[in-house]
Amino acid sequence: MRWKVAVLGLLAMGVMVGCKDTEQKRNRVSGKVTFNGQPIPYGEVLFTPDDSKKNSGAQGIAPIRDGQYDTSAAGGKGYGGGPAVIRVTGLTGEDGKLLCEYEFQVDLPQGDATHDIDVPAKAAADQKKQPDI
Repeated sequence: MRWKVAVLGLLAMGVMVGCKDTEQKRNRVSGKVTFNGQPIPYGEVLFTPDDSKKNSGAQGIAPIRDGQYDTSAAGGKGYGGGPAVIRVTGLTGEDGKLLCEYEFQVDLPQGDATHDIDVPAKAAADQKKQPDI
């Protein structure tokens, strides 16, 4: 009987050790986001750890509203920090047409940061490829 209690105790300890918090650290990233010098009305900024620079931190996302983005806003999720590939998707408004898509690399700090983004005119959506809705 003692060995059954010992085995159950060891199993319970194993489960508790195996269930430790594995959530990666996330930092707040915010800033202005413009397209061709004008505030982007709506969209999102996606932060993906740059695997080519051996960054395996947490991915983040931030909504764009009236030319501003913030990973701590509703619908956002903080970024782990370090080298990142940032993808900006700009829209004319909620359920609006695609304005631009732009992807670039940057090295963000391991902590909260402000990073303004200016999407160049060359990132404009190809209106010929957009379906009419």
